[in-house]
Amino acid sequence: MSDRKATNKYYPPDWDPSKGSINKYQGQHPLRERARKLDQGILIVRFELPFNIWCESCGKHVGAGVRYNAEKKKVGNYYSTPILSFRMKCHLCSGWIEIQTDPKNSRYVVTSGARQKEETWDPEENETIKFKDEDEAKKLSENAIFKLEHDVEDKRKADESKTLLTRLQDLNDKLWEDQYTHNQRLRKTFREEKKFLAEKKRQADEICERNSLSIPLLEEAQEDIIGAKLTNFADPVLEEAKRRKLEVSASPLFSKTVPSEVKKNQSPLSKLGATLALNTKLKMDPFLRKEDKFKEESKPLKKAIVRIKKTSLKGTDDSSIATVDSSSGNVLSALLNDYGDEESS
Repeated sequence: MSDRKATNKYYPPDWDPSKGSINKYQGQHPLRERARKLDQGILIVRFELPFNIWCESCGKHVGAGVRYNAEKKKVGNYYSTPILSFRMKCHLCSGWIEIQTDPKNSRYVVTSGARQKEETWDPEENETIKFKDEDEAKKLSENAIFKLEHDVEDKRKADESKTLLTRLQDLNDKLWEDQYTHNQRLRKTFREEKKFLAEKKRQADEICERNSLSIPLLEEAQEDIIGAKLTNFADPVLEEAKRRKLEVSASPLFSKTVPSEVKKNQSPLSKLGATLALNTKLKMDPFLRKEDKFKEESKPLKKAIVRIKKTSLKGTDDSSIATVDSSSGNVLSALLNDYGDEESS
């Protein structure tokens, strides 16, 4: 538009605005030669052939896209849509060709002077869009279920026609549509992992400092925990001495001594029976229990308050309270001692 700003129209000296526009004053139409047949309802327009045709006057082929100065005229109506006619001369033989619009079928029709070149093909075979017929269009407008199924099928075909890279890009855009929420979730996960690693490092540093270690510690594994619990670090010599001590304590005072050679030649069943008898005696005999050995297996101590009545030489009653262990059998011995003192008195 910048090149037209410097263009000025010529206004004759005898013209003034009261005489109308300059075109009216000079007696011409604003469209100039294009409107020379406007009184007949014809307007000259630039028309481009929508398809290939064969000219009937010269029999030559005219390709689609060739442009002509055509006479445009209204020849009828299809409901409220006007039907237009385009009449032009062939540039090869000057024969007249007329083409009209067909609003009902949404296409152009050659009415005279030429014939359309037949170029029919299968839209599915050529991977082009297949237009809907009237019955299908009516179903789409009236039947909601049919329209839904049609939309789903169209969407599936559109997804299949996309390349793998395009589908991956669409999936990525869909997943990262709300970038703030995803970023917030990632930052929260990072903070939790950072705190967990810092706590593990602090515990490892404490262990190294406590044990004067200068080597990095590996992560604790479940197999290591199970292996450590199953490992026994006891001294076999001390264990054997303790076992022999328990056997001596549990054995009767007057028994025959069994030679060591006989003990070695005992069968596994006899050894098992001896071990069971020893453990049973240690469990049942209260005099063989030791507080440090059977602390976890023995029941909590039960304190009993025993009121012992003593009779003094003066004939006065003196009551004393003694707290003894009822689980070890000391109540009986305390009572016997007290009554013995009473009888002796």
